[in-house]
Amino acid sequence: CPAKAANWFVAAHAAMTKQELGCHFDAAVVAWTRLEDVSRFEKKSGPNKLPTKERPKQVGAWIMLGRGKAGAKTTVGDPGAYTVEWQGWWDSLQPEWRSKGVDRGWATDGCSGRGEDWGPLYCWGVNGMLSLLASLQFWGSAVQ
Repeated sequence: CPAKAANWFVAAHAAMTKQELGCHFDAAVVAWTRLEDVSRFEKKSGPNKLPTKERPKQVGAWIMLGRGKAGAKTTVGDPGAYTVEWQGWWDSLQPEWRSKGVDRGWATDGCSGRGEDWGPLYCWGVNGMLSLLASLQFWGSAVQ
């Protein structure tokens, strides 16, 4: 965790890294840390906050419970159903210019998005990418 990070980020980073969920999750934590660092660890969400439409109910519950404060743990229930719900939310957040590959996953190779509008994904702070990362942590915990 960067030394210059704000208190909200230090607590969130500790929560996101307390369980080993593999190298892909670790890479997501590193990318999130870079985004928050560039955003000067501002607590507010920048120009946007992640839309709630199609958002899994567990994310809303996690937010209402103080984003994991006081040891509140969020569970997904049926991981298969959560996968479908989460994928619908993720798909709804993608900018129009981004396309799916032949495997039906979002293209990442040669798709840096430089100069493109990232729409709802261009957000940081407590209502930004932290919610997405936490939603992946719930999922990872459920399938471990």
